Amino acid sequence: MKSFTPTFRGQDWESGAGALHLYVRPDEADTEFHDLVAACREALDGYPVWCVPDDLVHITVEMDASAPSSDIGAAERTRLITALKGELKHIEPFTVLCGSPLANRAGAVLDTHPDQGLVALRNLTRRALWEARDTSAIAHEGGRGHASLGYAFDSADSDPLQSALRRISPSHAPLTVSRLHLLDVRWTAHPRADGGVRWEMDWDPVAVLPLGTS
Repeated sequence: MKSFTPTFRGQDWESGAGALHLYVRPDEADTEFHDLVAACREALDGYPVWCVPDDLVHITVEMDASAPSSDIGAAERTRLITALKGELKHIEPFTVLCGSPLANRAGAVLDTHPDQGLVALRNLTRRALWEARDTSAIAHEGGRGHASLGYAFDSADSDPLQSALRRISPSHAPLTVSRLHLLDVRWTAHPRADGGVRWEMDWDPVAVLPLGTS
């Protein structure tokens, strides 16, 4: 693994800046998911990885890349929320299976499958972003769905970590997707003694958006 640096529109993130994101977040009822995340944190202990705390664990669905969040005013946010509510009526709550845990170049993740539900959810959010913000809001094609477990702040051999993650059992947990969170997400670079930095995220809630018509 290598040190992780977040990006915005293809450029390194400005420390402390924010961007609007759409995330799936686990609920307290997702106990098997939380147990799996806790087991993964034990495996990550000793590695140069900032582990995402429970209240920040998420699956990224989409980001508004049209502008930093500081440039998006209340009227524009209201327009986006209205567009999202209109689109999310077209998808009912669903369940994804999270796992197996994987070490990757940036840290560690829980893979998610099947793909159909999250792909459909992403497509609906993109339609809302195009309607409310224009096509500049989408700056990437999007990858496989995953729940982020932690982000590396230095280089390390990830092979032993992958072996430790593989020993976790059960290695999968269900996660119910019944609502979407619109969040103002910030990344901040924290200096380290060796001259490097450790990037950490936090966020301010903007809106909680239910799926379906019920």
